[in-house]
Amino acid sequence: MGQEPFDEADDAGGEPPGIVRAQIDARSETADNEFLELIARLEGVDATELPSLYHEVDHTIENLFKRPPSRDAQMEISFSYAGYRVTIDQRGNVRLVRVGDTVP
Repeated sequence: MGQEPFDEADDAGGEPPGIVRAQIDARSETADNEFLELIARLEGVDATELPSLYHEVDHTIENLFKRPPSRDAQMEISFSYAGYRVTIDQRGNVRLVRVGDTVP
C-alpha cells in the first residue's frame, strides 16, 4: 500500500478542514481493496462494516487502473462513498473530504 493517510490540517497547523490525503497502489488487482482498507482505518472499523463498494460505484476504481490513459491525460474520478467525497487520480493519489456520517 502507499503512504499512510494524513489530514491536511497536519501541514496547515490550523483547524482540521476534514480533508485527508493518501495513496493506493495504482494496480487494478488491488485498488478496490486498498481503498476500502483506507476508509476502514480512518473510521476505526473493519472493511466488512462499510457499504458495498460494488453497489455504490461498481468497478470504477479498478477500471481507472485497468487500462490507464496516458499520464498527460491527468485522469481522475470523483464520487461519494460512506460519508466522503472521494477523488482518485491515475497515479493512486486519494483525496477524501468528509461530507456526512460514514458508517450507519
